[in-house]
Amino acid sequence: MNVTRVLVVVNADARGGADALLDEVVERCRDLGYEPDVLSPRGADRAAHDIAEAITTGGHWRAVIAVGGDGTARTVAEGLACGLGRLPAGSGAMETACAAATRRVALSPERSGHVGPSEAPPLFVVPGGTGNSVYRALWEDRPWPEVMQAALSGNAKVRNLDLLCISETGAFSLLGASAGLVAEAVHVSETLAGVSGRDLYQAAAITALERHEPFPAIISVDGVVLHQGATTLVAIGGARHRSGTFQLLPLSVLDDGLLDVCVIRGVDAGAFVDLAGVVAAGEHIGRPEVSYAQGRSVTIERTDSAPLRFEHDGDLWQRVDSTLTIQVVAAAVPVFAPVVPVAG
Repeated sequence: MNVTRVLVVVNADARGGADALLDEVVERCRDLGYEPDVLSPRGADRAAHDIAEAITTGGHWRAVIAVGGDGTARTVAEGLACGLGRLPAGSGAMETACAAATRRVALSPERSGHVGPSEAPPLFVVPGGTGNSVYRALWEDRPWPEVMQAALSGNAKVRNLDLLCISETGAFSLLGASAGLVAEAVHVSETLAGVSGRDLYQAAAITALERHEPFPAIISVDGVVLHQGATTLVAIGGARHRSGTFQLLPLSVLDDGLLDVCVIRGVDAGAFVDLAGVVAAGEHIGRPEVSYAQGRSVTIERTDSAPLRFEHDGDLWQRVDSTLTIQVVAAAVPVFAPVVPVAG
């Protein structure tokens, strides 16, 4: 099949100004010989549902291009995985949409099932958010126009990346999730003005660190306790970097079917500042303040029953939970990636 179209999903609300990128993305797609179909929904749920329905009801594209930040990349990945039938049964809010789309396909005389592997349009992320850690995990800081040309011209490979699923609600994550200091920095970043990009998260991290108080927790990986006691940060992924800067998960591979987990025990601001340099370089494993493991399921339990400060893909958790379990959904999302991996 000669596919000459691409699906472009833009998040006009992304703080990095994704909407301003849309015209350039469309122009570059046409320069490469592809006509873009643009989807600009308002709201993550609608975007994921619309993408799932488009994939299952006959849309044929060379790629699905997400224009926005890490949250947008996650939402588009979720919809794509649903449309391809790669999400597990009982996976929360998307389950109804997946089931409905599957029924429509089964009833269609033109189609007999989900999109086959040869038809699956890979995801390409155009970085239009704040940290853009998903893009960095795949392409480092190469200019996106150069990368998109390589991907759409056949000079890239397709990797089937893992997703993270939060068991309590069935919400998903592509980049990763965290509790403690990183989540607190995300919260602070929503209140800062006059700063953008990675500088925003760095400024927010400084403020969050000044306010931070370690919390009591038990972190278990595949049912085995990794850490118990005062906790400053728990990172689960996913991508190696968070906030586009800190390499919290230096051993993470995006498609190995495993979750990487880094726990930094309760430390004061001065101790964390001393640790920050080695974390940025990914050289903190083995430090006495750090516990690190890999597995398929991770549980964070706050032992004082207070709510966890938690985020996934840069979005704050809106529920009040003291315990959360994150599981891996292996090989869920086809994604354009460099022929030689640059990070994970």
